[in-house]
Amino acid sequence: MHTTWHSVHMVVLSLMIGIDLSAQQPDDPQRVTLIGLRSIAAHAQVRVARDATLDPIDEGLLRIKLEEAMRQEGITVQEAADVRDGSAAQVSLVYVVISMGDQSGAETRFAASSCLHASQYVRIPRLEPGGRIAYTVAPTWSSCGIVAGDTGSYREAILLNADEQIARFLDAWRSVNAPRPAAPVESQTELGLVGSTNTHGPPQWKP
Repeated sequence: MHTTWHSVHMVVLSLMIGIDLSAQQPDDPQRVTLIGLRSIAAHAQVRVARDATLDPIDEGLLRIKLEEAMRQEGITVQEAADVRDGSAAQVSLVYVVISMGDQSGAETRFAASSCLHASQYVRIPRLEPGGRIAYTVAPTWSSCGIVAGDTGSYREAILLNADEQIARFLDAWRSVNAPRPAAPVESQTELGLVGSTNTHGPPQWKP
């Protein structure tokens, strides 16, 4: 049975339980965890309630959006076939979607929680038996919110939100990571080319 508009406010509130909105604030204390982050593995997932009849969204398309945006910033993206040593962070874009119906029960609306997490290995300040230091993988930067609308705009709304979440992450990443210097361009002299006294001829190669 679809959720009705009579209970939509309860649905939205329940989706927001546990959501951390601090990454969306201008003074974002999580940004420092992104310093030096230059390699990631990308992950995308859309979880839809069993009773929903919403058109499926290609998770591969969301992952490609994420990977392409990272590469444009100079961040290395690990491929599925790459051997992973655990040093790379994982950037995950996750949606949890429910449908909502009108008084007749017809599916007319949707609501979704939207979260982008950057998870990394972190050190736990305690020692395990034998003097070993404890580590775990945990989200160090998160941006979460709610997406809602009519079922006809479901796919477009999710894809637009994905762009917004990715842009928010990259804004935070840029704020703590200086751009890599451009590769130096070699001059013709450094390449061994010198100008010819014959202005109508091509440059002469200098051995």
